[in-house]
Amino acid sequence: MLVKIFYVVGSLFLTVALLGSAGMGVWTYNLNNQLEQSQADYQALKTDYDKLDSEYGQAKADYQSKSDKAQANLEEAQTQIKRLESNLEQAQSESKALKDKLSAIQSKVAVLNAFWFSSDTVFAKRVDSSDDEQLKSLYKAVKESNSWETFVDLMSYLIQSISDASGVSRQAVAIASAITVGQNG
Repeated sequence: MLVKIFYVVGSLFLTVALLGSAGMGVWTYNLNNQLEQSQADYQALKTDYDKLDSEYGQAKADYQSKSDKAQANLEEAQTQIKRLESNLEQAQSESKALKDKLSAIQSKVAVLNAFWFSSDTVFAKRVDSSDDEQLKSLYKAVKESNSWETFVDLMSYLIQSISDASGVSRQAVAIASAITVGQNG
């Protein structure tokens, strides 16, 4: 009987051990399947991560490239703005110089026009209102001397100053000679 008990206990122990081994095998099998599934999921996530990381790197490179290009365009635009501002200032300066020349020409043409088409008093007023001191001095000399040479000097100066202001260069001597020859001829 002891032997029977020993066999029964041994068989029970062996059955429990076999069942435990089988359970451990099933549990290990399930854990192994879960591990393989987790590794497959990890690989899929890693692939997705690598793809996203690659896209991020490309997007970052594209952004940097576009940012650099935009910065270069901005710097070029700022350079063009400075150049255009410089050109504008130069054009404004030239415009002012031209307006000043035009004003000087208009005032002297008004004096010449007053001489030819108005009375002596209007001519005298135009000369007196002029800011040209040499013109006033020559007119004063004409009034004092009442000579043809001083008149020629006045007209030569007036015509020469109009020519100089307009950029047309003529020599006063040639004008005076033409007037003198015209008077003598």
